[in-house]
Amino acid sequence: MTFAINKRRIVLLVGGLALAMMIAGLLARLTLTEMAVGSLLKMAGASEVKFNVAQASPWKVVLEDIGFQMKTQLFAAKRVSMARLHWWTPSLGVVRVEEVRLPLVVDGSDIDPKAWPTYKNSATMQSPTSVPVEEVYVDGQLILRAAEVPEQAVTVKLEAHLLAKNVWTGKIQVDGPGLAVKGEGGYDLAKDRLDFKLADISLDLKPWQNFVQRLVMLPAGPWEMEGKLTGTAEGRLVGKALTAGGTVHLRDGRVRQEAKDITAEGIEADLEFIDLDQIITKPGAVRIRDVRFGAFSLRELSAELALAGSDKIMVSALSLQALGGRAAAEPFKYFPSLRELDAVLLVDGISIEEVMALTKDLPAKATGRVNGRFPVHIDESGIRLGTGWLELKPGVYAELQLQANGLLTGGIGEKNPSYAVLKKVESGLLKLKISELRLDIRPPNAPAGRSAQLRISGSPVDASVKAPVSLDLNVNGPLEKLLNLGLDSRLSFK
Repeated sequence: MTFAINKRRIVLLVGGLALAMMIAGLLARLTLTEMAVGSLLKMAGASEVKFNVAQASPWKVVLEDIGFQMKTQLFAAKRVSMARLHWWTPSLGVVRVEEVRLPLVVDGSDIDPKAWPTYKNSATMQSPTSVPVEEVYVDGQLILRAAEVPEQAVTVKLEAHLLAKNVWTGKIQVDGPGLAVKGEGGYDLAKDRLDFKLADISLDLKPWQNFVQRLVMLPAGPWEMEGKLTGTAEGRLVGKALTAGGTVHLRDGRVRQEAKDITAEGIEADLEFIDLDQIITKPGAVRIRDVRFGAFSLRELSAELALAGSDKIMVSALSLQALGGRAAAEPFKYFPSLRELDAVLLVDGISIEEVMALTKDLPAKATGRVNGRFPVHIDESGIRLGTGWLELKPGVYAELQLQANGLLTGGIGEKNPSYAVLKKVESGLLKLKISELRLDIRPPNAPAGRSAQLRISGSPVDASVKAPVSLDLNVNGPLEKLLNLGLDSRLSFK
């Protein structure tokens, strides 16, 4: 009996010691795992490291509530698991990162240029020659941020597989409000080379307009922006050197600048990028259904242009409808940072009546159409017309009715045989049928201060009145002030 009791006690004691050793081993693995992971993160340059070891075995390690900072970049994830099929192989196996949250500042506004190199644990690390992982799965969110813009969250799903030593292949999908991106690529770790292809990109501009304007400088901003962007991109990134091209298509575009009362609607564009990094494109098409500057409207605008860098646009063709006729521009270049534009306009069939409707208190009414050619310069002070001309379109009937007493009779006496007829013409009682009309804008040989010279020839519409009329008028002072286009406050780059 005594022997049996002692044997039972020995069995209980051995069992208790075994259980204690198992618990101690588990605690030791958890502790050692925590120490190893923490050390690795700090060696990589991380600071403010926090995480919990939920599971640790030779086959699987699970970390929860992970958070750390890498220079200015914060990283957080709900769970990271590492599963190994063969515990004796020098690999972490399959790594899954769940519910990751990664803030990303897209405009560089988080960087202090005076202090950015100094961070805790900021020792420079050499890129590893290999990563001891076979598969990686990431599911979480990128929190996009920019100065003075509400942050925007997008979901990211990434999977990557090891094909051969140091060579990876993977797929990525990004989704957000009005945003969808799908892509695939391959990465050679030893060469630090990433080959990528984004075959499906779509973006609704309206929910992203504030971010766009933080990245792209627009003249006279801010602007309201709408439209659907689609595109593709393909290229290679070796170190920091990017070689990539792609396509961009815009449909249903609309922009508005409230302060200057500028609106453009029905915008479409098709551009092919030769170099995405340097922002260089082939000549592409841009179409705008309607552009309004206050009450002034341009319609059916069509242009062929190419981007030649972030600050140069080369326009090889431009045409539009305005003032009852058509206008086109000779090829020109536009540099956004200079906030000015120089172009030469060619007009065909512009309505005299619509042009005169824009003028301030002009004492005349007219019908007919004109052709012409003149340079235009636009800068922060408004618009300025260069040396050019407008003249009556051949074969087009035109009329003029004056309301300017003294304009024709001021230099002649009442006894002059033409006085009575000229008096009726200048007072509006007789209309003129115009046979010649030419406006010379800033003629080269004009006196200082003269901005235009106008010549009109015609005769009364009433065939019973035989009195040819010829007018030579000079415009002194800024010609642009006669036009009530709102150009000083709207069509400028302020």
